[in-house]
Amino acid sequence: MKSNTNYSFDCLIGIERAILSTLITYPEVDKINEAISIIEANDFYFEQHGLIFNTIIDQYNNDRPIDEITVYLRNKAKIQESYSLDVIAANPLASLTDYLKQLKFYSLERQITVVAAKVKEGDFKKINDLQVLQDKMESLGDIRNLKPFTDKFEAYISSLDLDVEKIKNKKVEYLYDNFLVKNDIIMIVARPGTGKSLVSVALCNMLLSEDKVKRVFYLDGDNSELTIKTRNIHHLKEKFGNRLNYLVELSRSSFMQVINELKKIDLTDCLIVFDSIKNFITGDRNNHKDVTELMNILKILRKNGATIIFLHHQNKLQKEFNSEFAGSSAFAEDVALAFELRKNEDKQTYILIPIKDRNNTSDYIAFKYNQDNTLTKVDVDYAMETNEDLEMKEEIIRFIASSKEKPKYSDILSTLTDAGYNKDKANKIIQNGKDKYWKATRIPRQNNKLVFELIDNQDSQDNPINRGL
Repeated sequence: MKSNTNYSFDCLIGIERAILSTLITYPEVDKINEAISIIEANDFYFEQHGLIFNTIIDQYNNDRPIDEITVYLRNKAKIQESYSLDVIAANPLASLTDYLKQLKFYSLERQITVVAAKVKEGDFKKINDLQVLQDKMESLGDIRNLKPFTDKFEAYISSLDLDVEKIKNKKVEYLYDNFLVKNDIIMIVARPGTGKSLVSVALCNMLLSEDKVKRVFYLDGDNSELTIKTRNIHHLKEKFGNRLNYLVELSRSSFMQVINELKKIDLTDCLIVFDSIKNFITGDRNNHKDVTELMNILKILRKNGATIIFLHHQNKLQKEFNSEFAGSSAFAEDVALAFELRKNEDKQTYILIPIKDRNNTSDYIAFKYNQDNTLTKVDVDYAMETNEDLEMKEEIIRFIASSKEKPKYSDILSTLTDAGYNKDKANKIIQNGKDKYWKATRIPRQNNKLVFELIDNQDSQDNPINRGL
């Protein structure tokens, strides 16, 4: 609001009359409260208008009627009839906010002129008063014309509000063993060459075979047709026909055309795999806005009923930075589940480690890959155990079995470190083996000394495989 002390009195008197006419004609609570929050009686240039304003507010505060007669009669001794008639004759306003702000602005200008003159004359105590007035003037720009809730708004917001009964009937459905959440977005990240595509194709094969999904759309932007042949994926296409649509070696524009068509279709009980997600980004995978645009497309496909799996790469290992995945954090913001895929070369097992679980329902899961493009679920501890882990475990078992007395923790740790094993790894094996291969007991009569002994009837570590699906 620009300063202009050269306003005409005709303009000012018109503003004051219009405000008062509105408050008398439409003495609504919101209008009067708005007026009280912005102006005071002394903000009116004409004293008679200030008297009328105070009378209106007094009537309001005492729950007395407000109209052209009662306002005048209430303060007849002070209010001149001509001023009252001029106010009544003025056209009331639909909205008061701008007029109230303008009236306040003119009032503050007059006050600032008076105070500034006193400062100029040497009354420096008025400098603080001057600053207060200037702050009030600047704050006028923050005043907005806010409306109360209306029936129209209530109807609109109710149409979008949470459907309690619908939510009560919602439940987390899985396509597979607390692992793949149906009708949601799942990210699988791994280092290049770990086996993301192998695992995802095998999952598609198994889910189709068991009728967990009606149809799979596999969008492969990474691999070549030669790779497809070596992995026998063409045999899966022969097996499932139109239930498996495997798209490979397409241009980016062709892929995007397919996605645009899928956005128009009911995708209930369908699985869509993006291999890998970097091939479907318009722009930079490190740019949050570009990645968010792609994730919004995935959310549309999810809304259409699809389950989405997208494969993604991890960053190269660096000394001071090791992100769980490459690119913007927007990749993880809209997914229900995210897993890191690791491969244990010693056991030839694949372990999926949750790195995000929005519903707090998933855990580690591990598989062996079979040449017929299926997966066999295996015990996670078995899957993660390296040859070195196995050697240390067997060394501990031999040591405990051959000891004349039950050994202490320090005895076992020394045995392993003396054999050349890393101390931290050795401690991890000792702790992880408790209550599986050996147990630890405290002896009260020997200062609660902790000793170890083997557990009878151990299950063989080589019999952990349980068929999945």
